[in-house]
Amino acid sequence: MPGEPIIEMRKVSVSKGSATLLRNVDLTIREGERLVILGPNGSGKSSLIKTMMGEHRHDTSVDGSYVKLRGSDLWNLFDVRKAFGLVSADLQVDLSRDMDCLEAVLSGFFGSVGTNRSQDIGPEMEELARHALAAVGSTHLAARRYYTLSTGEARRVLMARALVNSPEALILDEPMNSLDLTGKRLVRSAIRTLAKEGRSLVLVTHDPADIVPEIDRVIMIKDGGVFRDGGLQLLNEENLSILYDGPIGLRQVEGRYVAWPRDI
Repeated sequence: MPGEPIIEMRKVSVSKGSATLLRNVDLTIREGERLVILGPNGSGKSSLIKTMMGEHRHDTSVDGSYVKLRGSDLWNLFDVRKAFGLVSADLQVDLSRDMDCLEAVLSGFFGSVGTNRSQDIGPEMEELARHALAAVGSTHLAARRYYTLSTGEARRVLMARALVNSPEALILDEPMNSLDLTGKRLVRSAIRTLAKEGRSLVLVTHDPADIVPEIDRVIMIKDGGVFRDGGLQLLNEENLSILYDGPIGLRQVEGRYVAWPRDI
């Protein structure tokens, strides 16, 4: 059963200039949950994650509006790292300097791009970094130069980097983007392994095919708001057709959801 709330959002709206990114969002994510945030490109998924991570600030003039991390609306970057480990394509680009994969994972302790001499890295940290690589099936990549990795290999190293801080939940932002079939298989396998170990997961995607069987909650985002929030029964053609603004076909193949636009 899900435990205490990690993040609570009430009446949360976010604007940038004349653009409204989030509209009146109510959302709670608890310890132990494995959920997907699903929606088309531009629906507000990334804005929602950035608000959770403190990168976007919500409109506090709205009566009763708040974003709470572990029950508190006063939190800092350290609290965010403890609550959430983020894996994103943007981070993958940021880490494209010359270093081996073990260093890339170690940099997660400091939130830096690589490590430097001023950072105190001991045997215990190295052991934790190697354990994190093992957790995503990437022990063999420790000595490889990060820039030589395939996109799928790099994505798994980023997952290990996020794990070193023992976050309460791992946020995987479009983890299958730009991956070939082999990369998708390896990343999907790593996600399933972490989920089976009881890791809290927040999978962010535009494609129902990315949803692994261990996911049991679906949050659909549309036009900056929560369109649907519930169990896997929400994954049906009617809801998806509204979500994607057009007729969508859906079927399950070997436990995976396959969705496609129907001809009008």
